[in-house]
Amino acid sequence: MLYDAHTHLHEFLDSRIAEFVREITITAVSDDYPSSKRTIDLANTYENIVPCIGIHPWNVDKVGLDELKQLDKLISEARCIGEVGLDRRFVPQTFSRQVEFFRVFVNWARDYGLPLNIHAPDAWVDVLEIVRRADVDGALFHWYTGPLNLIQEIRDYGYYISINAAIKVQEKSRVVARETPLDMILLESDGPYEYRGITLEPPMVKEAANIVAQLKGVGIDNLWESIANNFSRLFRV
Repeated sequence: MLYDAHTHLHEFLDSRIAEFVREITITAVSDDYPSSKRTIDLANTYENIVPCIGIHPWNVDKVGLDELKQLDKLISEARCIGEVGLDRRFVPQTFSRQVEFFRVFVNWARDYGLPLNIHAPDAWVDVLEIVRRADVDGALFHWYTGPLNLIQEIRDYGYYISINAAIKVQEKSRVVARETPLDMILLESDGPYEYRGITLEPPMVKEAANIVAQLKGVGIDNLWESIANNFSRLFRV
């Protein structure tokens, strides 16, 4: 069994999803209430899906706070809160509103004992500060490309980072993989995302694993064993 810790599964056709989950356990993130509802429905239909609900920081200016009330009704069926977070790189103009929404999600994660699946370009320090202050038990910093000197602090709080399948073309992901201890690494595709001419999809975690194993100097079976353990601890599967 392979593991993808962050995919927008709701954007794929059902036929592709059925194909993916035959060999991959997938943490499916959401972008808003409609996608959160579809994610929950998918998890009720297919095995090997860990459903996350949330509002992506790129969408906070497109929805009202009433959407949070709708999402609240889905919490009992969710196993994760995401994709949520802060983004200073791509949407700095909505940062204050992002913080308002993110604090709600962080409180949900703490109160309901759910892990966070976090988006944080150029806001890695901000996010870690908010999450640790709220005493959240589990968090994944997805597609981590942040400061290398923050990795150990993330680990100290028992949190994880995921390395994207874009590692095949992104040097920063290779640097992060070299510097990050195995006991906090997960893999992801963030599919279906277009990055430098590549359409990222869940099966690409297999190639990413081969690259990470080579960079870490470990066997591929040992790497997947570590990934499986990390995935199980974070998402309680």
